[in-house]
Amino acid sequence: MAARSPSPTGGRVPAGRSGAADFLDFFDAEYHLVMRLLMRDGASLADAQDAAQQAFLQGWRRAKDGCWAEIDHPRAWILQVAFNHHRAQQCARPQSAFGPDIDVPEPGPGHAELTDQARDVVALLQQLDHNCRAVIAFDLDNVPAKDIAITLRITEQKVRDLRKKARKQLKKQLPPPAYRERRRKQ
Repeated sequence: MAARSPSPTGGRVPAGRSGAADFLDFFDAEYHLVMRLLMRDGASLADAQDAAQQAFLQGWRRAKDGCWAEIDHPRAWILQVAFNHHRAQQCARPQSAFGPDIDVPEPGPGHAELTDQARDVVALLQQLDHNCRAVIAFDLDNVPAKDIAITLRITEQKVRDLRKKARKQLKKQLPPPAYRERRRKQ
C-alpha cells in the first residue's frame, strides 16, 4: 500500500485570512489523514469518525475564538487531540476476556480508497498490542520518531523498541515471501 504524501502545506494553512477560513481549508486537507491514522491505530470507522469530529470541533472552537493561528503545528496538534480522544475512549471501554476484537472497517461513503490490501493492513495492525500499533500507525504517515515520542509521552528509544517489536509481530502474521517458498520446494 503506497502512503499518500502529506498535504502540500505540511498541515499549515496560508496566513493572511480569517482563522475560520484557514481552519476550513485545513479541515478539507487533513480530515482524511486523521481518519486514516485513527483507523491504523485500531479504531473502527465509527470510533475514528467520533475522535476526528471531537478534534476538529476543538479546532473550530479555537478558530471561532481567534486562537487558531496561535497553533504552531496544526497538523501535529489535530493528530494529537484526535489520538488522545481515541485512546481515552479505548481505555473507558471494557476489553473482551478473549482478546481484542478485530474490526475490519466496511467500505462506505468517502472511503473508497480503502482497497482489499489496505483493509488487510488495518486488520493486521489491530492484532498488535496497543503501543506497537500506535507507533506503526504514526510511521505509516511518516511522522518522525521524535514527534511520536512526544505524542505518546515516551522516549525515542522506546519508539524504536516498539517499532522493532511490532515488526517482529507482523512478520509472524505475514506469509513468507514467494521467493522463499520456491527455495523451500527445490
